[in-house]
Amino acid sequence: MKKLFVLLALLIATIASRAQSTVENINTPKAMKPIIMVVPEKAWCINQGFVRKDNPQLPDYEKALLNDDVLNVITKMGGIMQERGYPLKNLQSALDELKNEEAMDVALTSKADGEIVEEDLDRLTRVAQADILVNIAFTRTSYGPRNLVEFRVTSIDAATTKQIGGETGRSSASGAPISVLLEESVLGFMDNFTASIQRHFDDLIANGREGSVIFKIASDCPMNFESEVTLNGDSGELSEVIDYWMNEHAVNGSFTQNGKSRSRLSYEQVRFPLFGKGKFGGKPKAINMEGFIKPITGFLSQFGLSVSTTPVGIGKTYVVLGKK
Repeated sequence: MKKLFVLLALLIATIASRAQSTVENINTPKAMKPIIMVVPEKAWCINQGFVRKDNPQLPDYEKALLNDDVLNVITKMGGIMQERGYPLKNLQSALDELKNEEAMDVALTSKADGEIVEEDLDRLTRVAQADILVNIAFTRTSYGPRNLVEFRVTSIDAATTKQIGGETGRSSASGAPISVLLEESVLGFMDNFTASIQRHFDDLIANGREGSVIFKIASDCPMNFESEVTLNGDSGELSEVIDYWMNEHAVNGSFTQNGKSRSRLSYEQVRFPLFGKGKFGGKPKAINMEGFIKPITGFLSQFGLSVSTTPVGIGKTYVVLGKK
């Protein structure tokens, strides 16, 4: 009888363990792939003359997409990525959404005393919410009826703009369409290229995405970052209280405070989770740095402070503290 009870206990433990594993697999987006957006490389756009009229040092992506070769290359490259199971964000769709943001640009500039500067690529990644940017650059050389394509591709973390991987390729000289030559030039290294992207994304899931946060004091704020506050019976500066919140919420408490004054407090290398829980239903959803830092609003309200946030791209956010 004793052996029977032992066997039953082991059976129940095994079933419970498997059930827990099933729940974890359902709630944890382990098998997800990063969302990709294919864009022409900034330096390549400038060298090819696809630049803004008001500033020739900034690329004009909309102008670049009017070029048939650029459009064909982006479409083909996106297709190759999609064939490997990577969800795509369409560059043209993101550009169309940006056209509706002119009024917001004024608010962005005034909200933090003109300090906020968001370039087109930052705006694109914020609108598209892409995890990885695949930057492409190519040259087409003609030999009579034949063409040769040389191709460069780099993968960039959209939050930090740090390079993840990069490859170059070259097609044979042929009379085939440029999309065919492109495929020939990239297929040889594409498996290694996508593997490096996936490794990076897996690290983001495990250890969090890296970003930065800048806190500022508004003119109506009743205190500054050196003001003394009390939390859980202990007294310290407001900056130390914010340090406490960051330590509690950053992945593994990983962040670096890289500057502090009475009116400005900045953090970099902040590891924030790739996914958070939605308000209704609690299902996992992708978040950016603004989504990560938003909950500090409730925490700081106990000190009579209001919070407004302004994102720059997906990995940087300005937080302005004012009077509640």
